[in-house]
Amino acid sequence: MSLPNHLIIVCGHGIWKGGPKNGWDEAEWLIESYKQGETPTFIEHIKAGVRALSEDKRALLVFSGGSTRPETRLSEAQSYHNLAIANSYFGFLSSGDEAESRILAEERALDSYYNIVFSLIEFWRFTGHRTWPEHVTIVSHGFKRARLVDAHCCGAIGFPPDRVAFIGINPPGMEEVTNEGRGTGNMKADAMRGVQLAIGQWAKDPHGVGEELTGKRRARNCWKVDQGMFRDYEEQSLSGVDVQVLPDGTEALLDDGSRPWNKA
Repeated sequence: MSLPNHLIIVCGHGIWKGGPKNGWDEAEWLIESYKQGETPTFIEHIKAGVRALSEDKRALLVFSGGSTRPETRLSEAQSYHNLAIANSYFGFLSSGDEAESRILAEERALDSYYNIVFSLIEFWRFTGHRTWPEHVTIVSHGFKRARLVDAHCCGAIGFPPDRVAFIGINPPGMEEVTNEGRGTGNMKADAMRGVQLAIGQWAKDPHGVGEELTGKRRARNCWKVDQGMFRDYEEQSLSGVDVQVLPDGTEALLDDGSRPWNKA
């Protein structure tokens, strides 16, 4: 069987605790108060990722998101995977389907930059350290396209723009966002302010190495999950990826360093 060449990333936004409604009751979720009413959208993200996997026999689906709540060690990523299983993969996969083996949970990412970086590394590990993806598809909120695709994936992380696709599904009350990331209608005022603030923060600090963005990650890392990119120096050397070590011991890509996925 051919190695995967297509990485599908579904970014986590909450934690499904489990329950008889299989995620369709918001009481089964751990979410911030401003995300109330959005859990059906999270399910649509999961569904879109599974659908994309079912359509490509060389795709690898990665649910990405760390353990961000003190109430449970369960990660966003594993809870998304659990929900997909509980809903029988929404009819896109059958039990025992070969594609089930091409679904991973990336359980360390604490922000959108690391959703992509850690997922790239998980893809590389899955292939036995042999190859990086030729194509990436990112699934998230439509209004986050500018940050995820332009600022992170094609900007700081350096994945070729012509090999990146984006599936944007917005929560209720949000208007669709154009490919340039500008709103086409009324949006929730607080969410829009947050979007603009985040874009500004990442524009000033593309790899999230400053105190403002590292501080946000520390606040989310209630279970003290390791934030190093690689398991050890040997694996990092094998990867060909240049990293910088931050004062708190976490790691980020080195600006202008080697990006082996450009050669995939």
